[in-house]
Amino acid sequence: MKKAVEKLIFSLCFVLFGQAAFCYTLTNEQLTKIINQNVSNEIKNSVIKYSNDYKINISGIPRDVIQTNEAVCPKIEILSQNSRFQPNLYKRVVIKDSKNNIIKAFPINVQTLVYKNVLVASSIIPYNSEINSKNTVLERREISRYLDKTLSDNSKGFVSCRNYSKGSIILSDSIKQKALVLKDSYVDIIFLSNNGLKITLQGKALKEGGMGDTILVRSNKYNKIYNATVSSSNEVTVRI
Repeated sequence: MKKAVEKLIFSLCFVLFGQAAFCYTLTNEQLTKIINQNVSNEIKNSVIKYSNDYKINISGIPRDVIQTNEAVCPKIEILSQNSRFQPNLYKRVVIKDSKNNIIKAFPINVQTLVYKNVLVASSIIPYNSEINSKNTVLERREISRYLDKTLSDNSKGFVSCRNYSKGSIILSDSIKQKALVLKDSYVDIIFLSNNGLKITLQGKALKEGGMGDTILVRSNKYNKIYNATVSSSNEVTVRI
């Protein structure tokens, strides 16, 4: 009887150890490393063209050990409902076996902080005021909400389209180019043809505009209105 019991215990141990030999244990450290690596690669592709100074915080990864019924590491998929970059984004992690059966699924939160030296108001900048070196300074700021809207140069002759308080980041959608032509001012209207013919007439601007803007002008000689492109201070060009 004793030998039979010992044999049974031995058989059970053999089965259990045999099954364990064909199982894979995914530790929290392994899972965290895989998730961090995959998310970091994805975020890098989104922000590297704006800045290489960034930080990623990931929360929500479970601390438990995941045991599988296979000897190979399970597949780990990181899914997102939004492919666009967002500073705070929820993703879903799905762990599957080789037959695509879900072993475990859970959400994670990904926070991305992006830093860059950008133009900041060093004093109050009222609406329609020129933005220059006297009222702006370059500072390292967190810009994840403004990736494609920040500036790093104050020498291009911009004017504010809003009131900026001291310390505010200057944004490209709240500025405009400084007007090179003012409304009702006199301008040189240069008519250019494709074969190089050039004629200059005096005229009047019916609208203000910065470099490259298209405005309406009226010639003094013919009293005709033209669509013209601002080419320099008090000068516009009309293609004929």
